[in-house]
Amino acid sequence: MSKLITTPTMGETVKRLLRSQMAEKNVDYRELATRLEEFGVYQNVSTLRTKVATGTMGVQLFLYIQLALGVRRITIEQVRDIFEDALED
Repeated sequence: MSKLITTPTMGETVKRLLRSQMAEKNVDYRELATRLEEFGVYQNVSTLRTKVATGTMGVQLFLYIQLALGVRRITIEQVRDIFEDALED
């Protein structure tokens, strides 16, 4: 059985990344939940909000969110910059 690896800094990084992507695409949690359903992924809006707010979710959900938002590219440089900002806060 595998264990979900979580740290406060990476959770904050995931949260900031997803929230910035949602803002860029002008997508709220209700719309995101609807878009996820198109991929056969069913998430309650409040549960989805909690997962994003904590930055704690499985990689499959993270990738489905990327697809639902229409994200074409994520660079490790983006992630590193957000991670370093989160470390400083």
